[in-house]
Amino acid sequence: SIASLATSVRSHFGSSPSDLVLRRWLGRAIRPFHPAMDWKKRRTLPSALVRRVAIVGGTHGNETNGVHLAKHFIRNPALVKRSSFETEVFLSNEAAIAQNTRYVDEDLNRCYLLSELADDSKATENKERKRAREVDAKLGPKGVPEPRCDLVIDLHNTTAATDVALMMAPDDDFAHELAHHLMSLDKGVRIVNWNTQADWSLCPSVGRSGMTFEVGPCPWGCIVPELFDRSQKLVLALLDYVETHNASVTAGASAFDSVTVPVFRFTGISIDYPRGEDGDLDGMVHPRLQGRDFEEIRDGDPLFKTFAGAEKTFSREEYKVPKEKETIYPVFINEAAYYEKKIAVMIFDKGEKTFQKLR
Repeated sequence: SIASLATSVRSHFGSSPSDLVLRRWLGRAIRPFHPAMDWKKRRTLPSALVRRVAIVGGTHGNETNGVHLAKHFIRNPALVKRSSFETEVFLSNEAAIAQNTRYVDEDLNRCYLLSELADDSKATENKERKRAREVDAKLGPKGVPEPRCDLVIDLHNTTAATDVALMMAPDDDFAHELAHHLMSLDKGVRIVNWNTQADWSLCPSVGRSGMTFEVGPCPWGCIVPELFDRSQKLVLALLDYVETHNASVTAGASAFDSVTVPVFRFTGISIDYPRGEDGDLDGMVHPRLQGRDFEEIRDGDPLFKTFAGAEKTFSREEYKVPKEKETIYPVFINEAAYYEKKIAVMIFDKGEKTFQKLR
């Protein structure tokens, strides 16, 4: 209702806005959801000011590195405060955090498709669907051309040995610019593109631009000190970069440099574990594959080992790898969250992304 929207707006502003501001915000918020997003018009442009950044922890409640990094920032707001933009930090799936589980009813990070956010029948299906609506209102809404947040940083961790994988939309130039900077600070940082598609069900897609910090290996419910420290340094360095970017925009910078970065791209190929006739597991990731995310895999390389000790090797032909994908890489090897999805490993290739950045 309009009344509930007004209450939501006042809570976001932190005080009661003027009637004029409220009417403008409500007029934008109740605008009909568009059948398709024009991402090119909606993106944070490399020449635009960044007004508001959101840092989100706990999209998955048992990814504890990200949960406690967000809590640390909430308790110490001066760490993330910058003069030229606002920074908001919050926990997105508090119910799952309380239970130390990935989700309660449904994966929250699969609940942000525009069509589903606009579907009132889904809003009360379960805890995560309800929470997705709330997060959408706080960050976006996704269905408007001018969302509240220009940049969304979603803090995750994985049991796979991804190191620091920054995952983002392939058309999000500003996110790639930020990631390029972080790559210069930490050799373990890689850029991973989401699939090329009309919309994404992921939290950062609610804002104008964004990325997922996917850091691992990190067991569920645990903090890995080295990964926590690196994540904190990289997030703070990202905020510093945005501050410098805003200063350049304010100073009238207009010259651009062309930058090309390597990016990993999902091929659409996911491989399940060995299974018996009853559908239950009959094998595991091969010890020589474990922990080798983003390392090239070739025909004949060890892939699985059955519980009886037999080895199964990788075959491009068996897994239908296109010939044009000459060099391929296993990623999210033995990711604990993907057992329920029947995914032991996902196959990526590597390409390049070119974007323009202010000089």
